[in-house]
Amino acid sequence: MKTIALSALGLVSLAGMAHADKTLNPVKIDPLLIDTEPYRFNGVVLTDEVRGSGFVAWNQRAFFTAAHVVSSLGGDDTEATLDWGLPPDWVPMNNSDTADTEATIPSRGYYRFKSYEALAEAQKAVNGSAFSRDVVLGFAFEDLIPGTPAVLNTNGYKDIRGNVTTMITGYPAVNFYTGEDIPGYFLHQTGPGITPYAVDFGRAMRTSLVTTGSGNSGGPLWVQKGASWVASGVLVGGLPSETIVYAFSPDVNALTKSVAPIVKPTPATPVSVGGVGATSFFFPMTKAKKIPDGVARYTDFRFNVSRFEEGAAVTKVHLNLDISTPHQGDLLVVLQGPGGVATIVHKEEGGDEDDLVIDDKDFSEAFSGIYANGPWTVRVQDRLKGDIATVNKIALEIGVDKASGTTTPTP
Repeated sequence: MKTIALSALGLVSLAGMAHADKTLNPVKIDPLLIDTEPYRFNGVVLTDEVRGSGFVAWNQRAFFTAAHVVSSLGGDDTEATLDWGLPPDWVPMNNSDTADTEATIPSRGYYRFKSYEALAEAQKAVNGSAFSRDVVLGFAFEDLIPGTPAVLNTNGYKDIRGNVTTMITGYPAVNFYTGEDIPGYFLHQTGPGITPYAVDFGRAMRTSLVTTGSGNSGGPLWVQKGASWVASGVLVGGLPSETIVYAFSPDVNALTKSVAPIVKPTPATPVSVGGVGATSFFFPMTKAKKIPDGVARYTDFRFNVSRFEEGAAVTKVHLNLDISTPHQGDLLVVLQGPGGVATIVHKEEGGDEDDLVIDDKDFSEAFSGIYANGPWTVRVQDRLKGDIATVNKIALEIGVDKASGTTTPTP
């Protein structure tokens, strides 16, 4: 079981609160409802140190959670620094004493608002300014839940200010109002009820008479529309007497637009969206190209990487490659990064074996510490005559642990 770390930006308990009934306290849901809406959209989000909640909305391969679930603040109050963690694990529709490891899906990355980092570092304590951008959109290369995702309500910031029925779901580990632990990974709901939210700071919205607990950070705020529930925000913080959510608005379209090319069945070229950052970017090539037969000259497939902060250093390089050929042994394949750093991907191995398929192979060590931005090239030669090789698909993943680019690369 993962440990629980209470982020400085997360939910904070008040010791010594009197025990009393509270409007919209977290209540464990009936297990028979786990496969129904909106409960089936929920999941546990696990990092090495933190347990959080999340939900699948907009796309089956994408989930929302709170930014502070995958980041942490270090340093003192005057020199706080934000570190972004590795992509977390997703555990769909969990409802048991332990997280279902057999159902766990490792996510591949997440996109975030760059402004969150500056807001979080400006004030280390709980504050509305950081909550106003406290959301990330994670993704995987497989469906995170069966069936359609939840509807994304980009008018959430307007809807929750009125007398509408709302509900928060997720996996709290503590009931902050009573101060009692909630063992296991059981899905809870806080509500439904009518509790209007008021603007706290930007898209951070606050209400009283709602309580939940650590572990529920990143869980969804639902708004009831007719017989349906629509995802209208993300739980980001609170106290026993109040709850704060990041409320969805058209701003969140910047995250979905960034992730959209990656989660397609056939990944497309990434788009550049202002104000959005990530720890990994993917660069695909899906237009088939024949390689000259028996010619001692490389055919180059070039990817111009410029998506990271200036000076960011490489920590992750993964390659997917699909080449049709009757003889693998004819092929020489090299991956080259900025500054000419290169590694051999395939060197005429395989003899008479056909088709060279490389599935998500890790070449991180060969490029660790070089600049992430710059030209990356997959170079292919067919060194023996007699048959034609065709490059069908390339997908290159470049990643950095710190999207802020604070590390010092080796040119």
